[in-house]
Amino acid sequence: MPAPSPPKVAVISGGSSGIGLACARVLLGRGYHVALLARDPGRLHDAAAALGAPARVDLLPADVADAAACQAAIAEIASRHGRIDWLITSAGIVEPGLFRDLDLVAHRAQMETNYFGTLHLIQAAVPVMRGHGGRITLVSSGAAFIGIAGYSGYAPGKFAVRALAEILRLELAEDGIVVSFVAPPDTETPQLEGERPKRPAVTRLISEQGGTMSAGQVAERMITQAETGAFFLSPSRTMAWLARFHSLYRPVLAWQQRRILKRSRGTDQKP
Repeated sequence: MPAPSPPKVAVISGGSSGIGLACARVLLGRGYHVALLARDPGRLHDAAAALGAPARVDLLPADVADAAACQAAIAEIASRHGRIDWLITSAGIVEPGLFRDLDLVAHRAQMETNYFGTLHLIQAAVPVMRGHGGRITLVSSGAAFIGIAGYSGYAPGKFAVRALAEILRLELAEDGIVVSFVAPPDTETPQLEGERPKRPAVTRLISEQGGTMSAGQVAERMITQAETGAFFLSPSRTMAWLARFHSLYRPVLAWQQRRILKRSRGTDQKP
């Protein structure tokens, strides 16, 4: 009787909460072994306890903004399992604020985590995945399609993630690696809970138009769509519409934002 095949291995950054943790739960249900990456070891252990499958979960504390830490984490996963079948780059941070109020540290931190954190993991994982193929799913945002006031530190990194996904979709196809890109709407996560009070009025009003989903809904829909081989994964109809028509909608949204900014002048200004 042939030995059973080893389970497929999924690596998920930002895996201690939110969309990353929800993706881990979905993939465990599909028979995957999951490796969770996050900065906080305590939150990683809490996530593993919540998943309730300790034998099928690896925990690797790592800051994705640190390229060497990403290389070490991927090397450890490759040493343990000899393969990576799915990489989901879900780690991200957001510090909303009008441009005049954000310092360079906030801009740099968001780019380092949201874009370079994605790049670091993919660079480390591709050599392991090359040969037997697999999937890479880059988690971005609706802010990757259109400029939203208050996101000058956040949106550029998400635009860059979208561009990276489009290029890797082409270049990695010959290695059998299927690249996809997901733009969730506002998703009920600890990050969103912490972000909401910091949003300028214009950011809040525009973001609310996209609706809100649970992390579980986003994870289930994005993974199901990715399994079809699709490039753009749209958990909500609003994001699907935005992806298709953002060029037409941009002037309308810009007009709307200018009106909000004019009305709220002084409200978001520092004294």
